[in-house]
Amino acid sequence: MASATKNVRREQPQGHPSFEPLDAVDRQIIDTLVADARITNRDLADAVGIAPSTALMRTRALMERGAIEGFEAKLNLSSIGRSVQALIAVRLRAHNRDEIDTFTARVPLLPEVLSTFHTSGSVDYLLHIAVRDTDALRDWVLDNLTTDPVVGHTETTLVFKHIPGHTGPLD
Repeated sequence: MASATKNVRREQPQGHPSFEPLDAVDRQIIDTLVADARITNRDLADAVGIAPSTALMRTRALMERGAIEGFEAKLNLSSIGRSVQALIAVRLRAHNRDEIDTFTARVPLLPEVLSTFHTSGSVDYLLHIAVRDTDALRDWVLDNLTTDPVVGHTETTLVFKHIPGHTGPLD
């Protein structure tokens, strides 16, 4: 089997990314875990064509290198009472460290926030939130953004459907 290598981003202590190559086995392990993070180590080893001890060692090494950050449950938001999703573009009033720190210390930690993206361009942050209904969405924006003195402008877009992309290594 050819040893194709790809790069994985890893944060070093000083915040500068380094890249470590992924070989074909690493890529197969990652692709298999992305498809089913609950797979047993034995089934992972069978899928990749390696010994279970090798699969365990290689998976642990990928975690230690930072290529695998963790495992999580994927929830059906509608079935847990959070059927309305929205993307909210947020522009801060000022771009000083205090206002940025005030915003990022509070808003991303709110339970309705699924993801927070710090962006460039005309908006500073893009929030992905999920709430019960449109009334809850309106109230959440008013209570958590519109009345926040560091927030200058928001624009809310409803999400009709989220279609996830590929999260594994690129060819």
